[in-house]
Amino acid sequence: MRWGKWLIIVFLAIGLSACGQTEKPAASDEEPKVLTAKLSAPEQIAKDEKAVIKASVLYGDEPVTDADEVEFEYWKAGSKEESQLQKAKHDGKGVYSMEKSFSEDADYKIQVHVTAKKQHTMPVTDIKVGSGDHEKQAEDEKEEAHHH
Repeated sequence: MRWGKWLIIVFLAIGLSACGQTEKPAASDEEPKVLTAKLSAPEQIAKDEKAVIKASVLYGDEPVTDADEVEFEYWKAGSKEESQLQKAKHDGKGVYSMEKSFSEDADYKIQVHVTAKKQHTMPVTDIKVGSGDHEKQAEDEKEEAHHH
């Protein structure tokens, strides 16, 4: 019976010590900040016309002026494997940009790759170039998607 009392006392002591521990509060009560990039580009441009594509980069509500890397990737819709990269120019106040002209009438995809504050984001936007046969291209893409 002697060991039984000691076991009960030990279990009670362990149980009470566990109850006395409280969770440590977070180092800061503020929400974790998220890296975001908002792309802006003209919806349509003429063939060989220079377009300015911009990315406004924020960490929470603060502009990111010291991003580790900002690159724009662009490709003709349906041809991602032929994409090209171009380093962005920092215009100040968290705005990064590139100038680009396209020599072929087509729909293009533009994606910005931003690495900053140990996070990465990569939004995509579209741009139509010239008066190419955009409907035919869209049909071709649908057809390609159906092939197995």
